[in-house]
Amino acid sequence: MRYLVLCSIALLAACSERNGSATRESLSPPAAVDEQRYATADSEPHNWFATNRGPSEDHFSPLSQINESNIDSLGFAWEYDTKTRRGLEASPIVVDGVMYTSGTWGVVYAIDAATGDQIWRYDPEVPGAWARRPCCDIVNRGVAVWQGRVYVGSLDGRLIALDAVDGSEVWEVDTLIDRSRYQTSTGAPKIAGDKVIIGNAGAELGVRGYITAYDVETGELAWRFYIVPGSPDKPYEHPELEFAAKTWDPNSAWDIGGGGTVWDAMAYDAELNLLYVGTGNGSPHPVYSRSPEGGDNLFLASILAINPDTGKLVWHYQTTPGESWDYTATSQMVLTDLEIDGEPRKVLLQAPKNGFFYVLDRATGQLLSAEKYAHVNWASHIDMETGRPVFTPQADYSEEPKLIYPGQAGAHNWRPMSFNPENGLVYIPVIEWPMVFSYAPKGYVPGAWNDNNPILPDLGEGSDSDVRQRGEARMPILNLDYLVAYDPLKQEEKWRIATSAEPEQSGGVLSTAGNLVFQGDASGFLHVYSADSGAALAHINVGTGIMAAPISYSIDGQQYVAVMAGVGGAAAWVYSKGSAAYRYGNAGRVVAFKLGGGDVPLPPRVNRNQPIPEPPEVPASWETIEHGEALFHEVRCSGCHGIGSGPGIVPDLAMMTPEKHDLFDEIVLDGMLEPLGMAGFSDTLSPEDVHAIHAYVVSESRKVWQDRGESEGNDREEPVQRK
Repeated sequence: MRYLVLCSIALLAACSERNGSATRESLSPPAAVDEQRYATADSEPHNWFATNRGPSEDHFSPLSQINESNIDSLGFAWEYDTKTRRGLEASPIVVDGVMYTSGTWGVVYAIDAATGDQIWRYDPEVPGAWARRPCCDIVNRGVAVWQGRVYVGSLDGRLIALDAVDGSEVWEVDTLIDRSRYQTSTGAPKIAGDKVIIGNAGAELGVRGYITAYDVETGELAWRFYIVPGSPDKPYEHPELEFAAKTWDPNSAWDIGGGGTVWDAMAYDAELNLLYVGTGNGSPHPVYSRSPEGGDNLFLASILAINPDTGKLVWHYQTTPGESWDYTATSQMVLTDLEIDGEPRKVLLQAPKNGFFYVLDRATGQLLSAEKYAHVNWASHIDMETGRPVFTPQADYSEEPKLIYPGQAGAHNWRPMSFNPENGLVYIPVIEWPMVFSYAPKGYVPGAWNDNNPILPDLGEGSDSDVRQRGEARMPILNLDYLVAYDPLKQEEKWRIATSAEPEQSGGVLSTAGNLVFQGDASGFLHVYSADSGAALAHINVGTGIMAAPISYSIDGQQYVAVMAGVGGAAAWVYSKGSAAYRYGNAGRVVAFKLGGGDVPLPPRVNRNQPIPEPPEVPASWETIEHGEALFHEVRCSGCHGIGSGPGIVPDLAMMTPEKHDLFDEIVLDGMLEPLGMAGFSDTLSPEDVHAIHAYVVSESRKVWQDRGESEGNDREEPVQRK
């Protein structure tokens, strides 16, 4: 069964009645969100209708019961155990007292938002083999709720409509056009009129980006918009691609897909009837590899405005022409009104990965302003005449490695920012993390990381010091994550707080009318700051790391703040010793807070002092071991597993037991542990390849075992050193 009913419709009705005085709410069936109700979301501040709350996509709550004067009494209200150990990135939706949210694989949970009791749970039953397909964990960024249904994209690319009463399937469609490619679905679907739209993920893995629109009622395909034109040897699927193709080399690396995946941000303006779509990076990353003769490569790293009725492009703006640095434009887009030059303008705000903050007229796509919100050296500024960045010499790494700000993580990634319309400030989780980019062209390898630019993080003195000396004077880095309050009208920073000394360790942001800003982090704390000054007001120990952005809602006059807790994603394969996951494991939870609440129950501590088992002998030549090392990285074993790196969301291979070593072939080749998410590689690797990988793993594990033994004062044999 794909769903489990754990309470009756009567309980759901009771949940709705708890919302208070509004007659409509008490009589509404579950998930009764429609165009009128969604358009007037501000009149129902107790609800949180969509991932970023309402049509403004601002991730702001107008509730103010919880404020600076009483924040000291904010405490634990309830928790819900998702029974997961991987990354949780969704912001829940709350409608009439019921919370709808999603977790790993695309599992959906309906929860009583006042008590944390489960109402129903739906499991799309994604085959475990799909765990090797995502670039960045088996995550899901949320659901859409509309007219009594809950919509979710499963990791394996199905769009599923569920009955909000009991979680039963209404319809299901396959959104993937080529299942041989390593594409997945991780983003939340978006409702636009009578359509539900979903994108895909996996640019580096050989994927061509597109979005697809389906009828919300029936699931019937309405239209599909491709981001990358594809080979000119074939007809263009829609007219916009013929125009886009002029910005690509006809001899581009079409076999690698091109990228441009839409794996996160979409927004919808019902008045203008425009769907806004943020598109992803190129694949391979360097334009000189992807499109040898150069070109802007539309519609990569762009914001597209599309008529959702027809699927036709109305306007586009490309944030990063010739995208070569993984600078996606998939970050959240805020729709608001600003007075510019004395004139009210309907604007779209975005802080994408490239480090510039954009203000666009959302009716026309006209660029109104763009300034740096983080340290940037790939471009000096945005030319307001052309709307294009002015590249610096540091941007081109085709001939030699370059230290570039921001790095591949971007200055702001997927974690939601928050725009407070009452004070006009945007609160951005900023990453100040450069990388050394280099160019290493190679042929396409299915299922491998086809980026063609090995990169090195620049975290201090080391092998890349000569590259840094040839580049700019290095900006001192004391912290890598910051919470920045930014004025989009004046294009200036108001205040900045250092939140982590490690990149991508801080979560998404919620601001409220109580003059508060909430943000969690990997250390397992929910932090509360003054929206005006950035002063720290509270630090609540949750005991589980937080990536997702909190939300706020109210029931029976009681305001709650809730957040999904569980680290993972691209930056958490290994748990740092300062993280909650290192101390307590990574038990996935939804945790809610209210005034007068108590301390959050902490998970049991994890014993991290277990000895490393002695690895077995695996007879192999140095050539075999080196072949295994190359394969370990090529087929992305290293994208998940470390060897002696310590605990993480997947096992450290240095901790393998003798029994696991004996079963290595069955696990890696045959998929023995596929139900647990460890897929088999029989379609990619030969038995000889698996033997070589095992030899490499054992060789490295013996080094770790020996090093740990020396630190513990034990007498152990010296490992054989590689020539």
